[in-house]
Amino acid sequence: MTIATSTNGGLRVRANDQGTPLHIAIERTELRREPQDLADAIVRLCRDAATTAGLRRRAELERAGVAEEVLRAMRLPDLPAPQERPDDAVGTWLRRV
Repeated sequence: MTIATSTNGGLRVRANDQGTPLHIAIERTELRREPQDLADAIVRLCRDAATTAGLRRRAELERAGVAEEVLRAMRLPDLPAPQERPDDAVGTWLRRV
């Protein structure tokens, strides 16, 4: 299980590695949003939490010696290969959606 939080902290979702939400916390200020926008944000957080939980589970299973074929069959996420970037490129915590 992993918790994903919106950038402003108004939404928090705890989900398992399959993306099933186990707990959703919504601050009162978030209820002013359009319903579809709020729903999309919750689904996005579920997906983020699932990816993080899946990566953790993969790491645990790799440490336990589970074969790569089994991990692929389980459809657990894998870390993307690091992309090359110029030395002067600025790192950021932002990512494309």
